[in-house]
Amino acid sequence: MKDTSEKAVFIAFEGTDGAGKSTVARATYDNIFESHAALHYIDKNRPPVSSGYSEFHMSRLREVLWDYPDQAPLEQLGDRHWLALITAWFQATDYAAVRPLVDSGMSCIADGWYYKYLARFLLKNEELAEEALAAFSTIRKPDFVIFLDVDPVLAAQRKESFRLSESGAYDGGNEDRIRSFIEYQNRVRSSYERCGLESWVRIDTTDLSEEAVLNKAISAVRSILNGI
Repeated sequence: MKDTSEKAVFIAFEGTDGAGKSTVARATYDNIFESHAALHYIDKNRPPVSSGYSEFHMSRLREVLWDYPDQAPLEQLGDRHWLALITAWFQATDYAAVRPLVDSGMSCIADGWYYKYLARFLLKNEELAEEALAAFSTIRKPDFVIFLDVDPVLAAQRKESFRLSESGAYDGGNEDRIRSFIEYQNRVRSSYERCGLESWVRIDTTDLSEEAVLNKAISAVRSILNGI
């Protein structure tokens, strides 16, 4: 029997908050999976794990990392605490979800990976930025990254609410959530240059309809899968 595991790839969508990663990644998968049977979708916040214990453990991590009140004083625990927890989340997601699938010959599409968080940490002081680069370097890198490049002004128009973390409240943001969101997301966008943006597939969503963005994403993923 021919070994197909060497052809399996891990594809991740990336982009700043409001770029449409989850929507586009899921729609891309839905349009492709019937013609590519060896393909699986990974929700980065709810990865498919086979063990009941793994699901229980990760549900506790998920609750701490993302299911908190908007006004929660996250800064009381310090940046290094959150760096460690976020790193742990993606390590577990890789080990319990991504790796078993890829090793079995299944390619994966994820609606995001760790780069958004790394880009945020790179806006901290240089010492913490270097620590973040070192910590995230231990996590699996996707074989391909598709970056949805969106103007933060447009992203702000799409969003109904803005979390403190999205508006840079922990990094010098101001009380005007929309203005702060736009300014902070522009800074995060610039950090992606240090995350490997130059080697990624970039889709400039400026002046594109949702359908056009999806078509470009589908084309990019098909080209990747057909080329392996």
